[in-house]
Amino acid sequence: MSAQAPFIFPLRGLGQGLYTYELVADDAFFASFKDAPVTRADIKLELTVDRRTREMTLTFDFAGTIATTCDRCMADIDLPIAGKESLIAKFTSGADEMEDEANLIYLDPDTSLFNAAPYAYELILLAIPMIRTFDCREGSAPFPCDEEMLDRIDDSIEYASDGDVKEDGDTDKPSPWDVLKDLS
Repeated sequence: MSAQAPFIFPLRGLGQGLYTYELVADDAFFASFKDAPVTRADIKLELTVDRRTREMTLTFDFAGTIATTCDRCMADIDLPIAGKESLIAKFTSGADEMEDEANLIYLDPDTSLFNAAPYAYELILLAIPMIRTFDCREGSAPFPCDEEMLDRIDDSIEYASDGDVKEDGDTDKPSPWDVLKDLS
């Protein structure tokens, strides 16, 4: 059975009303997509389908973790992600000529099966933050982050006597760029 099979549901015979599917986006799910940037994941996804005569609304509500590298300390972490997004599918003849929009797709009224996997994949990837950092010292030990790297980062930050971080102009330490000021 394909990793995307649970995401494929029949439209024929699916009467009007609300339907809820409990799905999982895991390692096998992401491996089923070519060049997926996620290799390890554990995401629980609830797909709610609100079927109407001429349209259907799909609501993707997901939460879980993905394996990545912390951008702060470079340690391997399981980054928590969550999101809730909706997709509207309108049934119209000539859907092949119509161009899909951000949260709106067009389906032919005779479509028998609908694969929600590509949409779930895209929404999960869009929920991953651009800067992937973990609250390194929050919660209980053992912490997933690299303590040695965090200590080096903390040592490189200078603090003023009142506890605030010193600005670049506040430091007494010479800058390595000061040498360039004399070249003219």
